[in-house]
Amino acid sequence: MENTFASSGWVQEPDGRGTWSILCTCTLTTILCCWSSVAPNLPAKGDGEFRRWRYKFDLACLSVLGSEFILMVALGQWSSARRSVKDFHDVGYKDWSIQHAWFADMGGFLVNHPGEELVSFPVDAKQLCALVKDGYVVYPALEEEEIEDKSKSGGLAKLFAIAQACWFTLNCLFRFAQGLFVTTLEVTTLSFILVFLVTSFCWYHKPMDVNRPITLELTVPVDMIRKNYDQADSPWYETPFDFLSRDEWFVARFWKYYIQILHYMHLPLFTRPERRPYDRIPSHYGPNVDTRAEIICTPTLLLFSSVFLISWNSEFPTQAEQTLWRISSASIVAFTIGGGLTALYFHRTIFKAGSTQRIPAISNQERGPRHWIYCFASSLRNIDPEKDPALEIPLRALMPISLACILYLLGRGFILTEDLIGLRDMPKSAFQTISWSKYVPHW
Repeated sequence: MENTFASSGWVQEPDGRGTWSILCTCTLTTILCCWSSVAPNLPAKGDGEFRRWRYKFDLACLSVLGSEFILMVALGQWSSARRSVKDFHDVGYKDWSIQHAWFADMGGFLVNHPGEELVSFPVDAKQLCALVKDGYVVYPALEEEEIEDKSKSGGLAKLFAIAQACWFTLNCLFRFAQGLFVTTLEVTTLSFILVFLVTSFCWYHKPMDVNRPITLELTVPVDMIRKNYDQADSPWYETPFDFLSRDEWFVARFWKYYIQILHYMHLPLFTRPERRPYDRIPSHYGPNVDTRAEIICTPTLLLFSSVFLISWNSEFPTQAEQTLWRISSASIVAFTIGGGLTALYFHRTIFKAGSTQRIPAISNQERGPRHWIYCFASSLRNIDPEKDPALEIPLRALMPISLACILYLLGRGFILTEDLIGLRDMPKSAFQTISWSKYVPHW
C-alpha cells in the first residue's frame, strides 16, 4: 500500500509578496507610527473615556493628513517646555525639570480662588512661573516621580513602533539597492516614519495619557491679579491670564483660522474647549518655535517633502498618473521652501510690526461697492466668533498663504489617493522579495 503520508525536508516559503501584504504592512506601520507618537494634553475634568480617545485620534489624523503640521506642533511644544525650565531656573527654582514643564504646558495645573464663583482653569508653564514669581500662587512642590506615576507609560508600544519602522525602512533600502520596485504607498510610509521619529524625540519627556490635573489655590482673587497687571479693563478670550503668556505667532494664527473654517463647514476635525474660561489646553496648539527647533525643523521638512521625489521615474498605471505625481511631489517641495520663506517674511514684517494694512473705514451711510468690499475684507481678516484681535490676519498675508495651502492640499490629496489606486497595476518586481527578508522574523 502506498504511503500517503509522504514527508519532506526544509521547504521554503513561496517566493514573492502579494498586493494585500503590501497594503497591510504599510497600513500597520503608518498606524503604529501615527498613533504611538502623539501625546495629547490633559482632558477637561468632565471628559469621559470617549473624548480622551477622541483627542488622541484627532492628533493621529493630523499626522496622516498633514504631517508637517503635527511636526510644527511638537517642535513648538518642545520649545515652550525648554523655555519654561530656563524661566523657573532664573527665578530660583532649580528643581523645575523638563517633566514639570511638560506637565504644566499640557494643562496639568488648574488655578482658582476659593472665594470666587469663577471656575478653575488651566495655566501653562509661563503663566505659572509669573504667578509664582509674584506670589499669587505657591510653587507646586511636585516630584518627578509623582508625574511619572500619573503618566501611563506607552514605552512598549513606542518601542514596537520603532522596531517596525526600522524594519520597514531597511526593507525599502534593500529593495532600492537590489533594483526592486518600491510602491508609492511604501514611499509615503517612509515619510510618516521620518515625522514619527522627530515627533517622538520632541515628545519624549511629555507624560502620556495623564487624566487628573492638580488644582492650585490663588492667594488673591483673579480680578485683583488682573488689576495689579494693569489688565482690569482688557477683555480675555481663553483664560483670564492670557496676557501673561499669549503670543499668537503667525503659524498659530493661520492654524486657528483654518480650524475655524472647518467648524463653519461642520467638519470639526479637532474638538474645541466648550466653555470660557477654557477647561483644558487644546493638544493641537503649538507655541512659537525657538532657534534649536528651527534647526531641526528645516532639514526635516525638506527631507519629508523630498521623499515623494523618489517615485519621480517610477512606473505608474497610466502616463497621466505619473505626470500628476510629479506635479504633486514638486508642489509639496515648492510649498515647503516657498511657503517657509514667505511665512518667515510675513513674520518678520507684518506680524512683528503689528501692522494689519486695513482698508480705510467707510461710513455706514455709504452703501456702495466700497462699503461691501470693506465689510467683506474685515470679515475675512478675523473669522473668530469672539473677534479675538490676537487672531486677526492681514489680507496680504492671508491670500497668498491660503492659496499655497490649497495647492498643497490638492497635491497631498492626490498622493494619498494614488498610493491606493496605484496598487491595481504594478511591475512584477514589486512582488519580489529581497533575498534575506523571507528568513528574518518580522510582523
